[in-house]
Amino acid sequence: MDRECDYLLSFIANDLDKRKKRRFKEHLQRCPDCLKEYEQMTDVWHSLYLDIEEQEVPETLKSEVMDFIFDEKEKNEKKTGRAYINEWTNALFKQFPPAASITVLLLTGLVIVLVFANSHLRNEMAQSSRNNEQPARVVSTFSLQAAEVGVKHLNTDGSAVILQQGKTRSLVVQVNHLPQLAGSEVYQVWLLNNGKRESAGIFKPDESGAGILTYQLAQDLKFDQIGITVEPDQYSIEPRGEKIVGSS
Repeated sequence: MDRECDYLLSFIANDLDKRKKRRFKEHLQRCPDCLKEYEQMTDVWHSLYLDIEEQEVPETLKSEVMDFIFDEKEKNEKKTGRAYINEWTNALFKQFPPAASITVLLLTGLVIVLVFANSHLRNEMAQSSRNNEQPARVVSTFSLQAAEVGVKHLNTDGSAVILQQGKTRSLVVQVNHLPQLAGSEVYQVWLLNNGKRESAGIFKPDESGAGILTYQLAQDLKFDQIGITVEPDQYSIEPRGEKIVGSS
């Protein structure tokens, strides 16, 4: 991952020099992940000032708070986390005015949330990156043919494949020469296993009658046949319309 991403929190906190700040602004323009994270964090950061009345904080507050925190930490190393937080909060309100104490608590909570969210997001991105580095491979294929010999869909055919990429399985269905739909009608894909059906989603074909659907499969989902029906609307939980295509 780009090292520039590591400066996100410092940039939000206005803790960068002019050169690094300028470089990070340029980085935001080309890194959609940092830009999205920046917008989310700054929304939370600025919302703090809408929830509390602005108070003048003494210049010595930072050093006093940090000295107090570290002194209390040494005294309470063996205490539980809940007891430590309760004592620290109570002592904080005794040491400082209510407005200053609330500001410290909000900023501390915000820092914890941002650090956790940033770490969680980076772990997810790293896992996703590892999955994307693994090539997708075809593990199953299905041939799709017209369900009935009728004038409307005599030439309808297609195929479906199951792709495996890391731990992710996806179903890709592609159908040709589908009859055009009317009104709210949709095509719905059904996965069949021992007579039980599960919907894999809906789609509409283009003007040439070609349609495609991609569906991420659950890890434990098993099926041995595929059917496609034309449904009166997108709300079918069981087939209500005519079967157009099925696996052979």
